[in-house]
Amino acid sequence: MLSTIYTFSFKGCYYRCHSKCLNLITKSCVRSKVSHQSEYELTICPEAGLDSQDYRCAECRAPISLRGVPSEARQCDYTGQYYCSNCHWNDLAVVPARVIHNWDFEPRKKLRQDILLMKPYFITCKEAMEARLLLQLQDRQHFVENDDMYSLQDLLDVSSGRLGASLTDIHTMFAKHIKLDCERCQAKGFVCELCKEGDILFPFDSHTSVCQDCAAVFHRDCYYDNSTSCPRCMRMSLRKQAQEPEDATWQQ
Repeated sequence: MLSTIYTFSFKGCYYRCHSKCLNLITKSCVRSKVSHQSEYELTICPEAGLDSQDYRCAECRAPISLRGVPSEARQCDYTGQYYCSNCHWNDLAVVPARVIHNWDFEPRKKLRQDILLMKPYFITCKEAMEARLLLQLQDRQHFVENDDMYSLQDLLDVSSGRLGASLTDIHTMFAKHIKLDCERCQAKGFVCELCKEGDILFPFDSHTSVCQDCAAVFHRDCYYDNSTSCPRCMRMSLRKQAQEPEDATWQQ
């Protein structure tokens, strides 16, 4: 007959051990250790040398050496430090620094910039809020806050092709709501004031340019041909100048 062995699992790091062995654990919880480290190590294998550790394990401080006497020194490719065989288990994992320094993600950035331009439409649209469209990015909330922050999972998904496909689908869904499905969002589009022709324009359209001062949207070709002047900026400037004398007279 087999006897039942009761085990205990830590909620943070999911480390399992026999209940009777719980009091023998001396190492600190990995989850607790990582939660206090807010940033990734971005230097590739920052090795300082075994002598800088006084020939002791970086975790438990047991004596180690490269010759394996009294214990084998195993180097972590992430921290660059050396550990004994009890603390370093030869597990494999993606190293953030190697991903960041060796991959180029610039082509994917435009979709994220477009999503940030779409966000103001959604937070002022009752239908979009009811449909909870922004929750399509609930697993990547940083995508609706900025366009230059990547989690390690994002980088892994870029490598596998999942991120590009996912963002393309979400981008298409968002654009469809704004340009086709929602009259309120359509009403917030722009007419090119330089040529006064063509369809309604939106800042995330690939063929448009946006004035950096007033955020008006124009056809890209029209804007570059008339880059010295923005009709909306000129109109706002004239309106301000017309109001200044009245304000000065009232103050007197």
